[in-house]
Amino acid sequence: MDKVLVTVLLVMAGIVSATIVVNTVVPAVQRAGGDVISISSAVSDRIRTDARIIEIAAEAGSTTVQVWVKNVGSATIPNPERMDVFFGPVGNFARIAPCSQTGNAPPCWQLAIENDTEWAPFATARLTIELASGLSSGQDYIVTVVLPSGLPISTTFSV
Repeated sequence: MDKVLVTVLLVMAGIVSATIVVNTVVPAVQRAGGDVISISSAVSDRIRTDARIIEIAAEAGSTTVQVWVKNVGSATIPNPERMDVFFGPVGNFARIAPCSQTGNAPPCWQLAIENDTEWAPFATARLTIELASGLSSGQDYIVTVVLPSGLPISTTFSV
């Protein structure tokens, strides 16, 4: 009779232990799975979003720089007004605010999609950067555009 009682108690303890482990591990695995799916979706969006700076027009003394950026990814770039633009001499550049935030007071930038109604794949956007002072001759400048997805696109050029 003692062996039966000990066996029943051990079986019950095993069942309780298994229940505790399952109730602890399953929610953690579900949360981890949800995190993996979320990260996978974000990485997929970032991979499908890509752009290239294809041309820059700037002259010494000018306060306007024109930068053409082509969407070479497979997805439309949403909310281009939320991108970050950095511009200035190499080693001394700064973030430039959109003209809509500065009341068109330089330095600021504006974006216009030239061959589509949205920044869809294969569409080209013209980024116009208005500066407070003219560009210096013989100076190297850097322009960096960070898309809303976080993808940075950068190039340097000389005037």
